[in-house]
Amino acid sequence: MHKISQLLLCCLLPLTLASCGEALTGGQRLTVSIEPLRYFVENVAGDKFVVTTLVPTGASPETYELTPQQVVEVSDSRAYFTVGTLGLEKTRLQKLTENAPELVTVNVSDSIPLMTTDETNCTDEHHGHLHSDGVDLHTWTSTTSARAIVKRICHALVELDSANAAFYAHRADSLLAHIDSIDVQIRATLRNLQHRTFLIYHPALGYFARDYGLQQMSVETDGKEPSAERMQQLIHRAQSENVKVVFIQTEHSGRAARRIAEAIGGRVVSISPLDYQWDAQMLHIAKSLVQ
Repeated sequence: MHKISQLLLCCLLPLTLASCGEALTGGQRLTVSIEPLRYFVENVAGDKFVVTTLVPTGASPETYELTPQQVVEVSDSRAYFTVGTLGLEKTRLQKLTENAPELVTVNVSDSIPLMTTDETNCTDEHHGHLHSDGVDLHTWTSTTSARAIVKRICHALVELDSANAAFYAHRADSLLAHIDSIDVQIRATLRNLQHRTFLIYHPALGYFARDYGLQQMSVETDGKEPSAERMQQLIHRAQSENVKVVFIQTEHSGRAARRIAEAIGGRVVSISPLDYQWDAQMLHIAKSLVQ
């Protein structure tokens, strides 16, 4: 009798574990492309879903290669939230969706008027853009766009799980109020800013600059360090614009930006627009411009 019980337990245990795994991956997992999206999705979804991120902190979504385990996780997710067609999404999104035909894909930027690289960069030439079509997809680096992103996420979650619609709406409203408070703090911080042009290695703050009446100058040229001629152009332009701050993202070495900062006597500031703590990064960027 004891042996029969042991045998029965051995047979049931794998089924129990499998059912637990299905409860998580089959219906309770959401996947996002980058960490700022996890911040927004988690704040709206609460404890109803487990949210995983494809691109880890410190990696670039333009060059990151998915692991086989991540491909499986996306396939097992209820929905995949994307900001558009970042490098990772442009090369792998179609394959991911083909392997998981039931996967719901949510583009959180689909209601946001996208800016072109010449709109987000005050330099005369089209440099540093991420996409061949010249579209800037760093939409999350803006309180205005963040509001649209949160509303899109809430709408998608309600469609996925209508039974908890009131729960998602309440959490979205709380997050929107928090975004409004961040916007108020940033505007107060930048109100008396005199030098409103900044230099940045990778042009990630175009939407931030648009929101607050700033000008972004990018160092990166089509994903590469600028030529010597381009460096001189940037130095002269930065001097004429009285640039005081040079931003360098943590996922980039930014050697050229550091050399320009030294040449113009600018202050180098490390930022992480791809960090999970979206609100802290937004405030850090604003305060860095006035310190």
